[in-house]
Amino acid sequence: MDNVTYKEAAANADIAFSNENYEGAVKWFDKALASAPKDVYALSRAGAALVALGRFKEAYPYFQRAIDAEPQNGDNLFNMANAYFFEGNVSKAIEYYTLASVKPCSKDVKARIFYQLALMCTIKQDYKAALINYQKFEDMDETGKASLDVDIITEKLQLYVRLEDYENAKKCAVKWVGLAPSELRAYMAYFNLLLANNEFAEAEKALDDAVKYAVTDEAGKFAVDISRANLCSLAAGSEIDSAGDFDQKAYDLLSELIVSPLGTPQQKNELVLSLAELCIKMGRTDEAIDLLTVLAEKPGAAKEEAPETDGTALPAAPDPAEIDALRERDMQRMDALVAEGMVDESIGELAEVTYDENGSPVRNYPEGTFDDIPEGADPVKFGLPTPEKLVELEKQAEAENTAELNARVNFMLLSCYSTKNDFEKVLEYAAAVKAGAKESYYSFFGHYAEAFAALQLAKEGKRFTLEEAQDKYDRELAFFRNETMKRTPSSNYALLFRARMYAELGKYDKAAELSELLDPDDKAAVEQYIEDCRRDAEKN
Repeated sequence: MDNVTYKEAAANADIAFSNENYEGAVKWFDKALASAPKDVYALSRAGAALVALGRFKEAYPYFQRAIDAEPQNGDNLFNMANAYFFEGNVSKAIEYYTLASVKPCSKDVKARIFYQLALMCTIKQDYKAALINYQKFEDMDETGKASLDVDIITEKLQLYVRLEDYENAKKCAVKWVGLAPSELRAYMAYFNLLLANNEFAEAEKALDDAVKYAVTDEAGKFAVDISRANLCSLAAGSEIDSAGDFDQKAYDLLSELIVSPLGTPQQKNELVLSLAELCIKMGRTDEAIDLLTVLAEKPGAAKEEAPETDGTALPAAPDPAEIDALRERDMQRMDALVAEGMVDESIGELAEVTYDENGSPVRNYPEGTFDDIPEGADPVKFGLPTPEKLVELEKQAEAENTAELNARVNFMLLSCYSTKNDFEKVLEYAAAVKAGAKESYYSFFGHYAEAFAALQLAKEGKRFTLEEAQDKYDRELAFFRNETMKRTPSSNYALLFRARMYAELGKYDKAAELSELLDPDDKAAVEQYIEDCRRDAEKN
């Protein structure tokens, strides 16, 4: 080997590389390799320069030559894995990272192997494996900085939430608050987890701390006030509501937030929905109807048109007891305050939300996030959308949000008119719920409501005969029976509605038989409903 020629070429290559002149770096590393063809340093750096240029196919032979020269050196396998990772070939990257993990490596490389594996397991949605690899990364990091890295802590928090391990998620949130005490989004994530677990006193303290240490502007205060209104609404009647005024506090806060100059249109829609729901809870049904009607008339939130009917397939609605029994548990997450950055519609979906400096959510896409991919890599190869696709996805999301808003507005109006026993008005909204809802519960509720309203109107001698109402019940019972036999997560809803319908028809034994299959809370609710139906039948 011409040592002088090698040293000069390698030095020139390093200078070019440091100046991001990757073409020049490859040229000079090739000159160095002409004198030392098995030099692992020159091979690895030449490959890295080609990766920086996006010329992956040319880079792989360099990395392979380094592996062949020192097959027991895990650093060489790590470099090959990185190249595949940058190219977006996750499977090959995992293969080489795994091979590197069982070979002798530099200490920093050994730790980084597990960090990379954690990222890719997250992309592949193997969340348990991702958490294990993060733990290995922290164990291998002798500096101790990995366990204090806020980005890693927040990623682990989201992984725990995806696994529904909320206790460990909460520990991550506490750590995040401790390491970033002036960061509002840390308090918001912690608050979210506490609220989901009904830890109201702790959640209230988290908000107080957020105001004291992290709120720096009106936007931050607006976000915290949304959360506080949500807390008051959900914690009404709990131990921390000693004065019994939490519902009124929530009402006052929501009324102020709706007219605030801050907030996006979507936030304002959610606030109106939340205030309407609170009005229903407080017995202000007419006020709720006024709020929802205004929302339904806004552009982009037009009310679904009821389909034409033949007079026997008209919609209907249950009584207030039905609302309390069915919506209390299953609809809470849909109709609760959806505060931007505070409480998502489902705590299990927290992992799909990150937060900006004001605690407002930033959309992530289900196959991964842009933060998960290396700089300069092609997002498409990581399952992420192109810029053009992003525009399409945003339009699609907007349409879906509008459809969801319509469904929620119609469902709540249906509930309001049900409470008022205004079955003529209920028919209109039940039809819209049945026709426009993608959510199984909403759709099933529409089916059930049709039969219930038909029966109530028949008893009043309006719109339907008793025979027509019976026929409607038979058809809807058959529908729910078929839905039950599909063995989907929605089958329990179908079973619940069947049991109630049998009770309304006076088939108490059949209703009781089905109630035995329900969970204890639903079983108790159905058994009570059977007794209510018996008493009503005896009175009449």
